[in-house]
Amino acid sequence: MRKAIALAALSSFLLCLLAGYYISLWMGERDKQMAAGAESLDVLQTPKEINAQTKMIYQYFYTSDRVTKEQIEPAPDFLQGLNLEQLKSVYNGWQVVLFSPERVILRCSIDGLSSESFILGEDEGYLAVFYEDGNKAVRLKERTDVPLSALPDGEAQQIREGLRVTGEENLAKLLADYMS
Repeated sequence: MRKAIALAALSSFLLCLLAGYYISLWMGERDKQMAAGAESLDVLQTPKEINAQTKMIYQYFYTSDRVTKEQIEPAPDFLQGLNLEQLKSVYNGWQVVLFSPERVILRCSIDGLSSESFILGEDEGYLAVFYEDGNKAVRLKERTDVPLSALPDGEAQQIREGLRVTGEENLAKLLADYMS
């Protein structure tokens, strides 16, 4: 009787040992296949860059009245060809919500009311500040003494295309930067 129990215990032990060996082989093979699949995915993925068809979506969140305004425009020339890290360096202080070749969503929080929206642009060759009235018409607020020709090419082009600025505080900071 003791021999039968010992033989059954030894058989069970060997059976468990053999099952464990085959399970570990199967798991190792599965891990190798998953790793190979991940490597092939890396090879197949194309680099994500902004291109001429990319839609830029700017979201402005106003903390005072908790309103989010959104502006959608085509990607300007100076952003085309940039990857995620390069975009983050250009839009310092903005949160990148989504980044793909089809669309980029950028969000910033603004201390103030949602009605404070300005556009830096060009008026007769000079840096000018415009605002949107209640009917969405753009009107000149002021023209500065700063000629666009005095600014670096990239910044001047960005202003010619219209640079949206939200909040009096942000407007004052940008104007101070351009006027110094």
